[in-house]
Amino acid sequence: MSVDLMEADARPWSRLAACAGRTTLFFSAPGEGAEARTVREAKAARLCAVCPVLAPCREWARSHREYGFWGGESEDERAAAGFRAHPPRAVRQRRLTNPDRVA
Repeated sequence: MSVDLMEADARPWSRLAACAGRTTLFFSAPGEGAEARTVREAKAARLCAVCPVLAPCREWARSHREYGFWGGESEDERAAAGFRAHPPRAVRQRRLTNPDRVA
C-alpha cells in the first residue's frame, strides 16, 4: 500500500476536505517570500472557512505536529497555541547530516 493511501486511511475525514487536490495553497514553495506566504495563506484560510472537516483537520495537525497550513491555521498560529510543527522532512534530513547548518 502506498504512503498516500495509508495516510488517507488514517484520516478518513480528508476525503470530504474542501482542499482535496489543492496542496499548493497549504505548503510553501522553496524560497517563498513573506508577502507570497501571506497571500497564499489567506487563500487557504478562505477555503478552510467553508470546509466541512475543519475541526478534525485542525486536531490532526495539532496532534501530529504537521507542517503547513491545516484546519484554518498556519504553523505560526499552531505554535502560538502550543503546538509546534516538525520541520519538513528535507530540513530534518539536512539537520541530521549537518547539525551545524542553520535551516
